[in-house]
Amino acid sequence: MNEQEELADAIINFQVKHHVNDTDLAFASHLSVEKIHAMKTGDGEFTNEEVNQLYDYMAANA
Repeated sequence: MNEQEELADAIINFQVKHHVNDTDLAFASHLSVEKIHAMKTGDGEFTNEEVNQLYDYMAANA
């Protein structure tokens, strides 16, 4: 499994566990919905800093 697949799986697992959609996750993590979509699909542009920001949010709210 590559890093992109791991990121997508982590996002989906977090959303299922906490019953949040992309919009809720984007708002709570201070990222745009487009960034969340891009991270889940591997399409679009996002930085390592944004990925780390999302991982930090998910870890703090696990």
